[in-house]
Parts: sequence; structure tokens; C-alpha cells
Amino acid sequence: MIEFGKVTRIASVFVVMAVLAGTLQAQEMYKWTDENGVVHFSDKKPAGRDVKAQNVPSGPPLQGANPYATEPVDEASPGQQKRDEIASSKRQVREQEQKKQAQCANWQSEVDRLEPNRRVFYENERGETVRMDDVERVNQVAELKSQIARYCK
Repeated sequence: MIEFGKVTRIASVFVVMAVLAGTLQAQEMYKWTDENGVVHFSDKKPAGRDVKAQNVPSGPPLQGANPYATEPVDEASPGQQKRDEIASSKRQVREQEQKKQAQCANWQSEVDRLEPNRRVFYENERGETVRMDDVERVNQVAELKSQIARYCK
């Protein structure tokens, strides 16, 4: 016959093995994104959602590390902040230069329109078509050339 002590040892071994088997199994976790773009995690499958099942290892994480931790997204290092500032100032300088070049091109096209023509017509504030006299035309060409010389070269 089997002794009572052996039965208890065998039973306890089975109990320990059952407990270990349960803890060694990976748990299932569900992940989904709602209509606002927020990502959710749950151990219960939500009804009516398109979910992605993931296995989550059981047991403690590796020593000294949290496998679920993420780096903070909105905190930039001082070096990255400086690089961002430099990039921003370069972008502003580039935009100002483009505006300046566009203004210079407008002035030059106006000079090209006014200079060779002796008869220049424009619309006055009352909507009437009026001929620009030669003195006014020459003065306007001189003013435009002055602005081009000062700001565009």
C-alpha cells in the first residue's frame, strides 16, 4: 500500500505544478483605438470593436527594466531644442528672403512695363482709364529703380 506521506507529497507536487503552469501561461491582452485616436488596452475583449489580441508575458519584468515603459514624447533634450530653434530661424530667414525676392521681381516688372512705353494707362480711384503723363512716368520709374538698388542688390 501507498503510505499517506507519499500521497501528500505527490499531491503537493501536482498542486505546485498546476500553479506554476497557470502562472507560466501568457495572458491575452486586447488593444484598440477609439474614434478620438486614443489607444486602449484591456484584458477583456470589448464588444463591437476591431481589436488586436496580444500575448502579455506573465511574471516579473526583467531586472531593473520596465518593458512597457515608453520615453516621454513631448520633452526634447536641450540639444534638440537648440537644433529646433536654429531650424526655425533659418526657415524664417528663408521666408523673408523669398518675400524680398518677390517684391523685387514686382518692382522690376513694373519698371519693365513703364520704362519703354511713352503711353501708359491706368485706372484711377473713380474707375476711369487715365493716361499717365511723361513726368509722372519718369518719376515713378526713378523711384522703382531707387528701391531696387537699395533693397534688391
